[in-house]
Amino acid sequence: MPPQPTYQIGPVWSSERNTDVQLNVFVGDKHFQIDLFTANFEASPTLLKEYLLHVEHSDPEYLPPLPENPDDDDEFVDPLEEFYDWAMKPFLLLFREIPPLDPDRLYTLQNCLFPERLRYTLQLAGDELIPVPLDVAADSRPVGALLPASAKLDDSVFPLYRPDDIHIWLDDNAIALPTQPGKVYIKGQDVCFFKQILPGDIGMTVTEISTYAKIHSAELGEDVHVSRCLGVVKDEATSRIVGLLLSYIECENKTLLCAGRDPKQSALRQKWLKQITHSLHELHARQITWGDAKPDNVLIDVHDDAYLIDFGGGYTRRWVDKELMNTIEGDLQGLGRIAEHLSKELA
Repeated sequence: MPPQPTYQIGPVWSSERNTDVQLNVFVGDKHFQIDLFTANFEASPTLLKEYLLHVEHSDPEYLPPLPENPDDDDEFVDPLEEFYDWAMKPFLLLFREIPPLDPDRLYTLQNCLFPERLRYTLQLAGDELIPVPLDVAADSRPVGALLPASAKLDDSVFPLYRPDDIHIWLDDNAIALPTQPGKVYIKGQDVCFFKQILPGDIGMTVTEISTYAKIHSAELGEDVHVSRCLGVVKDEATSRIVGLLLSYIECENKTLLCAGRDPKQSALRQKWLKQITHSLHELHARQITWGDAKPDNVLIDVHDDAYLIDFGGGYTRRWVDKELMNTIEGDLQGLGRIAEHLSKELA
């Protein structure tokens, strides 16, 4: 049995200007920011070579070489995971000192989005690498999007919540708080899905909130299978919108794109297409557009019903032409191509 992991991997940040890298890991309710500087490895040619190789392999565009023996059953190892394994070895004793998550505590989005941050680097001590604490930078990456004044939220449509109003669902085997919480509870009761908003998502967020407001005002029937907005989460300290609270669709992460490929689901494809067509017709009858129409934006729930999601606008090549994005015509084009996609999978 493989050993229990002691940390959860987060994002990697790098620059085209140099080979310095920032790794992020989460342990318990702590966020460790590990800043790796190429200069710190230069006194050891061996470690420098290892480090630069890991940096090269962590590039999203890096393609691992094919195995020499195509029939080899060796499990694929993610180069990014290998980088983390290599860089985190000196930290393992430190990580084990962090208290585990308390199963009796009600953690909130405040704990997930704004955890205590500890900043370290690695330096050479002889032939070994050791963790060295650094001052926590004041210019940490912002959380959420700051909407323009013209997009002032109407709290009579959607209630505003603070991050500490929203409790998270914690897996029994969790070693750290989720970096992207999904299933959450409003004040510990009403279950919903938390859609996190990133700093650059300003236009998309304005469009999505506006569309959800139209859906709310339309008072659509339950036969219209679309996600609904139940509230907005705002950080009072920065006035940034950190996320939307959407109706929870129990789907086990299954989208139409993957469900449509399953030969066992062939009898359901006509049902899904009929549901998507009906929901879209009801939206269009009220001048509401879906936007980014594609199979990835259709969830198939545990009852085998199809739900439209993602009303932030935009388009995706192959499904909607750019000049038709965010229009009823574009939605209908996307619907036609979804129908073609399902019929091909059926053939």
